[in-house]
Amino acid sequence: MKTTDSSNQTPEGNGSKKGFMERYSASIKLVVIGFLTLLLLIPLGMIRGLINDRKFTKTDAVQEITSKWSGEQIVTGPCIAIPYTQERIVNDKRETVDRDMLLFPESLDVQGNAAVEKRKRGIYDASVYKAEITLAGAFNMGEIEKAGIKKEDIRFDKARVVMGIADLKGIREVVSLHLNGETFTMEPGIPVENLFTGPNRNINVYMPETEKSVAAPDVSTGIFAAGMNVRPGSLLKDLTGNEVMPFSVTLHLNGSMGLYVVPVGKVTTASFQSDWTTPSFGGDFLPASHEITDEGFSAGWKVLDLNRSYGQVVRADDSAAINLVASSLFGVKFIQSVDQYQQNLRSVKYGVLIILLTFVMVFFIELIKKSPVNPFHYLLVGLALALFYALLLSMSEIWGFNLAYAVAALMTIIMITLHIGIILRNRKQGLLVGSLLAFLYVFIFLLIRMESYSLLAGSLGLFAILAVIMYYGRKIKI
Repeated sequence: MKTTDSSNQTPEGNGSKKGFMERYSASIKLVVIGFLTLLLLIPLGMIRGLINDRKFTKTDAVQEITSKWSGEQIVTGPCIAIPYTQERIVNDKRETVDRDMLLFPESLDVQGNAAVEKRKRGIYDASVYKAEITLAGAFNMGEIEKAGIKKEDIRFDKARVVMGIADLKGIREVVSLHLNGETFTMEPGIPVENLFTGPNRNINVYMPETEKSVAAPDVSTGIFAAGMNVRPGSLLKDLTGNEVMPFSVTLHLNGSMGLYVVPVGKVTTASFQSDWTTPSFGGDFLPASHEITDEGFSAGWKVLDLNRSYGQVVRADDSAAINLVASSLFGVKFIQSVDQYQQNLRSVKYGVLIILLTFVMVFFIELIKKSPVNPFHYLLVGLALALFYALLLSMSEIWGFNLAYAVAALMTIIMITLHIGIILRNRKQGLLVGSLLAFLYVFIFLLIRMESYSLLAGSLGLFAILAVIMYYGRKIKI
């Protein structure tokens, strides 16, 4: 008769009681993966900071280019600044004050042709242009009488024809004004004592669409802060009051990034042509017609005085009126078709998503195939995924974003595929992870390229990915 030693039996028969670490190994691994994912936010944040640093470096380079060439140009005028006297009563005493009025043209036609080129500073470049701008129109002296200013109070002999030019550095040729059959050579500066130049900061004034990386003129400094003038002498003094004086002036102007015009004419028409293929129209008025081809663009505007909030005669020291004049500008910006830094920032925002989904994929393989993966290898894979964005940034500055994205993604996919295949000793599983990464990189690239529908496509894509994870993870016991 056989006897058994009960002391050698376990409570569960033939099995042995599992320890805590063994029973909850999957849950512990999930916690470790979550911790590693959070830890990898540090290099992703550092890369985001690096992108901003590189963008600021480009800012300095572009500012150096445009400061020597010329900044974004805003052309205002021509208009006539006419001094006059006005009586007013202060403390029961009558006194006379000196003022200046600005007479705007009855009609203004602007014809501009800009040849754009890229100037480089190291690996960075800026869009600069050489423009030929012809402004033609006529002044209606009868507008002065409509403003209620007496002819005997006007000092026509002190009048000046003025034009606002944002950056005088860009003028390439001597500027001649043809006014009522006579020719005058314009001089630098706008010597009008009472002329208000800068808009009130409380006024909502249009700022030209400029990247912060571009040294563009700030319209808050005033549309008449820099410019040209000429004194027509006795030409205005001999007028009887209702004459129409035709004028024309041609500017040979250098500039960078953008070209804008202030519609001071009672009827302002403008036509711009350029060889630049990626224009951005901005300001208070969009073009009435435009055409963009592979050879360049053409655009036309028509602005009436009824479309603006100021008349043809304004006081030179009337800050509210000058603010309205400044805010009515329109024009075109010669933008770069691709901003690699903005696209880099958009791509790095999806970094956590790619890292987390890759970790989940490896974790599923680990549980299903019962091939344990050391957390150290998870960390290496995560670092490789984070390094992708550093590769993307450095390459995109040289090759452009699209090619850099393809090369950096291919390098990352190959390295992680080989690494996973080696540590799991299974090439198919490595290729499975590589295929997931390829899909994710293509999906993220499409999201970056989208504009209006990126949120919708991203939400639907994430919903589909979550559905797949839920389907394959339904049988996993943790």
